[in-house]
Amino acid sequence: GGHPNIVTLEAAYTAAQTDAAIVTIAASLKIVVTQIQMTADNANTVDVGFRVGFGATTTPTTTGVVLTHPGVAPGSGISRGSGSSILGVGADGEDLRITSEVPTGGSIRILFSYYTVES
Repeated sequence: GGHPNIVTLEAAYTAAQTDAAIVTIAASLKIVVTQIQMTADNANTVDVGFRVGFGATTTPTTTGVVLTHPGVAPGSGISRGSGSSILGVGADGEDLRITSEVPTGGSIRILFSYYTVES
């Protein structure tokens, strides 16, 4: 089952992110997230806090957050969803955005699956 047009995407970051768009869409579309995970490089020397969610210009802090953690330890990660159900649906034209701390000495990776629907 599931949607016939699932897209799987990985984004890697070595610096802090502030309201950075991971996926951008047109005003007539909505993003539907079905699975998301964040992993922290074992080379990181600090825990890395982050937040991913739907927003037109900023990463949300309450409604619209898809995945968040105050500090993922080096060499570990956090995951939500299996890809078989809907975790969140953005509003018309809302991009999927990330805000994160600096992954000092390494990187973080966001891996997620999604599809788009018309408004």
